This record gives sequence, C-alpha cells and structure tokens, in this order.
Amino acid sequence: MVNLTQPFTMTLPYLSQFGGLTKAGVRLAAAVKDAGKDATGDAQLDAAMQWATEEGIVAPQEVHYLQAQASGKGALRAGDGTTAGNTRAHLNNAMAKVTLGWGKLFAMAELANRRITFIAAYRTAVEEGMGDPAHFAQEAVAQTQGIYNSGNKPKWARGAVGSLLMTFKQYSIGYLELLSRMAFAGAPGSKERAAGRRAALYMLAVLLLMGGADGLPFEQDLEDAIDGILQRLGYNFSSKRSKQAFLTDTLGQGGADFVLKGVSSMPGMPVDVAGRFGMGNLIPGTGLLTEKDSYARDLGELAGPAGDVAKRAFTGTGKLLGGDVAGAVLDVMPAALRNVAKGADMLATGTYRDARGYNVNDTSAAEAVMKMVGFQPNSTADIQDAKGQALNMVGQNRMRSIEIAEHWAQGLANGDMAKVDEARAWRDDWNAKNPATPIRVSMPGVIKRVQAMRQDALNRTQKTAPAALKQTVRRELAETRAA
Repeated sequence: MVNLTQPFTMTLPYLSQFGGLTKAGVRLAAAVKDAGKDATGDAQLDAAMQWATEEGIVAPQEVHYLQAQASGKGALRAGDGTTAGNTRAHLNNAMAKVTLGWGKLFAMAELANRRITFIAAYRTAVEEGMGDPAHFAQEAVAQTQGIYNSGNKPKWARGAVGSLLMTFKQYSIGYLELLSRMAFAGAPGSKERAAGRRAALYMLAVLLLMGGADGLPFEQDLEDAIDGILQRLGYNFSSKRSKQAFLTDTLGQGGADFVLKGVSSMPGMPVDVAGRFGMGNLIPGTGLLTEKDSYARDLGELAGPAGDVAKRAFTGTGKLLGGDVAGAVLDVMPAALRNVAKGADMLATGTYRDARGYNVNDTSAAEAVMKMVGFQPNSTADIQDAKGQALNMVGQNRMRSIEIAEHWAQGLANGDMAKVDEARAWRDDWNAKNPATPIRVSMPGVIKRVQAMRQDALNRTQKTAPAALKQTVRRELAETRAA
C-alpha cells in the first residue's frame, strides 16, 4: 500500500518539470488507468513497453528470476532419489513457494509503479516534443523508481556486512538524490533550474502532506543534535515538545497536529500514515547525542535490521528456555506475522497492549484490521508519542537529580564542603534554567548515600538485598569474609 504511492510522491513532481504540475497529474492519472491493460492503444508506446519489459526496465525482478534459472540457482530443486534428498527438496520447494508468494505483492507494486511511470513519461516526451520518448521514459523510471543493484551502492555497502546495514536505505538515498538533482538542475537562472526547484518543492510538499513536518528529511536527526547540546548545557529540553507547544499556541491543537503529522491528523483517520512516510530519522544512532537512561535502541539502529534479528533471536531463545514457546515463536517471526498476531490480539481483547502485556488504549475492530496489514493505530501512536515525551522529561530530571545528590553525598562523606557548595550550585542552576521541572534534593536521601559510602562493599550489598533474601545474602557474604 505504501509502495504504490511512489508515482504520486516521486514521479508526479519529477514529470512536473516538463509541462507543469497540472499536465503531469493528468498524464499520471491516465497512465494509472492504462498500466493494467495488455495494450494502451498506442502501437509505438506498446512497442516501447515491450522493449522496456525485455530490458528489465519495468520488470527488473523477472530478469533476476531468469538469470537465477539459467545459472542453475532457480528456486525449485529436484530430489536425488534418496529419502533424505527428496525430503530436503520438498522442504526447499515449499519454502520457495512461501517466499515467492510473500514477495509477490511487493513485486506487483513495483511492476505497477514502473509501468505507470514509463507510460506517463513516454506520453510526456511525445507531447512536449522530445526526440526519444522511450529513452526519456527509461530515465524517468530510473530517476523515480530507483536502481536496486550492487552497482548503485557505495563500495563498502556491497559486501555481506554492508548490505545488511544498507537494507531499506536505498529508497531514502534515492529520494534525497532525486530531490537534490531537481533542485540544482540546469544552469543558475535558467528555465531548467526554475522548473527543477519547483519540482523539488512539490516533492517536499507531498512529503509534508503524507508525513508532516516531523517527517521532513533529517528532521529528527537535527532534533537529536539540538537536544543533546541543550541538555548538556543544563536544560531539560526536547525540541519535539517545544515545537508542539509553539505550534499549538499559534495554530491550535488541530492545526499543530496537521503541520506535524500531515494527513494522519485528519479526523477519522484510523492509522498513523506519518510513521510509514516520514524520513526524519535518516542518520542511524543520532539518539546517542542525547542524554537518556538507555541507549539500547540507538545502538540497535547502528546495527540495522541484522541487529534487530539478533536481538529477537536472543530474546526468543530466552523465552523458549523459560517455557514460553508461543512468546519465543512470536519473537522470531517476521514483522508481517507479528503484526497479524498483534492485530488478532487487538481484535480479541479490544485493546492495544505493549510488550509487557500492559494495556495502552482501547482500539476498534477497524484499527485491529489495519494493524494486521502493518499500520499503527493513530490513537495508539498519539498515546505512545505523548508517553515517550513525558518519560524523556522525567528521565532528564531524574538523572540530573541523582548526579547532584551523589555529588552532595561525596562532599559530606569526605568533609569537602566545596563539593557540597558545588552540588547546591548545580541544583540552583538547574532550577533557574528549568522552572517547570525543578529538582528537590532530599537530605535524608543524601544522608543514606553518605552512610552507604562509608560502608564496605559487602555491607552495602547486604543492605540492598530484598527482605526475603537477606539471610541467604548474609550467609554468602559471611563465607566471603571468612575466606
């Protein structure tokens, strides 16, 4: 469903350079109607389409299938006559059919996008008086639908490790490259430059409509950088929270939501479209620039999809060893199957539950069905977003509070009043910069820290043990002391 919007998000702005946006829209709409037909009624266009199919321009996956078959690497295998060999062949062929069926919907979307683009671009070239319509259409497909082969990747991304890290990144790179090429097309001051810049603005406008301002390229990466700088200067700051507050004060809640999330904020919209179309987080791991309790998710971003697979394999194994077979199977399932399972659970319970089984919010049957398809319910996305911002604010306060209390306790424990004064100054500075989220240092808590600092490690461990384990811990530590 998302892939099928590519002619609208990329082809339309690209073709608007040649005749304007209105003509491009009319030609694209006509191409949508003709793309599913065996013949368009234009003999020359049909011949060009046949050539494009054979050359792998509009159906590149078919070329890969033929190459695999010709090199003896086809999907299906024949048994060798033995029981073991035949069993392996049957299992391989069954899996090959599943994967072929799984990828067929994506292949059909890709084929439709390329056929629509080729037809619309061919007609654009004819109507605008260009010399070689087929070549122009070929270039339009390459520009807007991408070239997904090793030659169109950086050298470091062509090996096994690089390919895993670059998974799902080529579309983003292709999008930014097209945006840049259109914005700087032709010589400065030329008609080509003006048309290209208009097309680039159309392209950004479409992205703004579908993904909102939060989905503009590098938006979230920039927020992470700004947040990281201000947090280290002592501010409990979130660019996202501040931006939301400013737009709400200026435009009202509805206007702010539309600017930030685009069509996802429209009344009655059941799913979070912005989460699928946004391109705000293009640089992996920028969350490491900010201060937070855990950087696990940011480190996972650096590892890419392979890191997520490894993480799920470990958690799944742990659940399996603990006897939770269903949980283990769900963890190692592909995302599409996990979405189906999550949607089925929503349909049965009427609620969206988080990974720990806690209710997030009530959901409708329509939202459950859309979750099965892969879209996050809009109501859930809003709650999770608000929760994340609140936890971030609380986390910033807690981390700084602990740091100040620790420093204060160290000063008292060592008789260093300069350190105590420094801790007071840190507290006062924080409270001056963050009047909405002040820090109140608990002196009984500081005294407990001082007492803990003056104890040895074994005593501290014993005191922190739960009541039910204190006797066992005391016995274990006594043996350590005796040794």
